[in-house]
Order: sequence, then structure tokens, then C-alpha cells
Amino acid sequence: MNERVMQGMACGALLVVGCSTNRDASEFFAPTEAGTLVVDGLMTVGRAFPNVTLSRALSPAAVYTREAAGERGATLRIRSLATEQVFEYVELADAGVYGPAASPPPVVEERTTYELTVVTASGASLRSTTTTPEPFAVAEWVLLDDLGQTVRRTFANYATRGDSVYEDNRAVYADGLLEVRFTRPDVPAFQVGVFSLDPDSDFAIEPEFFEPEDFADIDRQGASPALEGRDGTLRLPWFAIFFQGRYKLKILALDHNAFDFVRSIPPDNGGIAFGGNLGGRFERPIFHIEGGIGLFGSASVDSVGLFVLPRP
Repeated sequence: MNERVMQGMACGALLVVGCSTNRDASEFFAPTEAGTLVVDGLMTVGRAFPNVTLSRALSPAAVYTREAAGERGATLRIRSLATEQVFEYVELADAGVYGPAASPPPVVEERTTYELTVVTASGASLRSTTTTPEPFAVAEWVLLDDLGQTVRRTFANYATRGDSVYEDNRAVYADGLLEVRFTRPDVPAFQVGVFSLDPDSDFAIEPEFFEPEDFADIDRQGASPALEGRDGTLRLPWFAIFFQGRYKLKILALDHNAFDFVRSIPPDNGGIAFGGNLGGRFERPIFHIEGGIGLFGSASVDSVGLFVLPRP
């Protein structure tokens, strides 16, 4: 679902902002701001134009549902400022969800500025622009020794092995350090997403400090804060992984809109916290949106598959 793992306000747009699935836009604002337009869209370089969700912030007293919050009957367009080409969107079956009218949908170009414009049925308008980053590719996914000094092995990737990576990339939980190495593109920051693909797999670890009820609350997907990756490396923390089985690990190179959103959104217990974070104390999330809130941003992405084995 286009790098998405969360619902509610723009939490859905990035795979990884540590947002709760029960959170909606009303949590970030006073009751008087209920009714604010909320946009949720992330363009991924080299992939099809995404669906965009348009909704309204609900009162803090209201229970969030997509049907209640979804904004119907809007006119939504995305324009390439490089070519002046306009891409029309149409409303889909789900409330407030809009998709590209063209079939097949157009592909997101690198280093291109796109402008989103929305006019609602009542005449309210919303506008935002994003400039897409260059393509991003990890040069090596490696397993280091426990001291981080020696490469034990280099993992296979999807490009050469497809879904066979899960057989090739079998690793014992917390045996060594996971690291990605890349030529750093010109982006402000990165984000890491960790996705368990086997919903019924057992735990790879059972922390001693956990109570029995704590295990029921563990998500099978996690998200990092904004990470600098200044030297062209990122460490992937084992403590973000709880289950055995297949995992997809994703690295996103973020544009400025996505970076500001991720670093300013209130933290949630679902997020991954580890070294190299870029953030600060913000009274209000940073939204590069005229006439509303949320996220219209872009990123480039690379990923690898891993099969996690429990410690013997």
C-alpha cells in the first residue's frame, strides 16, 4: 500500500512515523480545529502515482472512522511543474480516497516538483508541492560481527534473487549487527521500516521485563524516527524485531516535506528509537500544506528481505 502502515491523519502517508493505528488528526489540535482538511499522500520515485486520502480532522470526542472523516466529492489534481502536465484523480470506493484517473497510472519521476491542488465540494481549497529526490539504492546489506568491525556476510537482494532472498538471508536473532551501506543521495534524512510478513510466526525473543499482556500489544511493523546517515551507513536495530520468520526492511530517502513531518510528529511507543536521530521539540507538527494539514511528500526507497531465526 505504497509504503503505508498507518491510518488516521497523515500517519498513513509514511510507512514509518511511529503513529498509532488508533490516532487521528484531532489528537494534534484543539477542539476548535475540528473540520480542518487533512491530506495524506506520499510519492515514491520510480513507482506509480499513489492514492491520496482526503479527510477532515474530527473532534477529540469523536471516534475516528474513515467513513466519518473521509472528504467526498472533491476535485483533486497533481501537476508536474517541469512539464506542466496535469494528472487527474478520481474518487474511489473508500471514503475520502482518490486515485489516478489514468490506467495504467503515471510513474513518479526523480528530481521533479509536483503540485497537489484540491477543491472540495463546498469550495474549500488545499495546495502543496513536493520535489522528489533522486533514486536511492543500497550498495550492500551486511551482517557485521558483534563489535561492528568485520563483515561476516553480505545479504542477497530482491533485484537479483526475488523472493528467494528469504531463503538466502537467514540470520539468527541478535547474532551480529545489521548494517546498510550506500552512496548518500542529497536528502535531509532517512527512515527505516521493519515489517514482519508472517502474521502467525512465534516470538524470536521474549524480554524478561515483559508482562504477558505486553506481548499482545507488539506490532509486526515498526518505524524509525528521521535518521541522518551522514556517512552513508545505517544500523538496523535487532530490538525493533520481535518475531521469527520473514521480514522486509525498507530504507526511505525523504524529501523535505516528509522529513519535517517525521521529525516533528509526536512520538509513539510503536516507533524505533536508535542512534543518529534527527528531531527536536515541536509544539505542533510541521505541515507544508496551504489550506489544511497532513503530508504531501515524496521519497525514494530500497528494501531487503530477511528470515529471522530464534537463538538456539
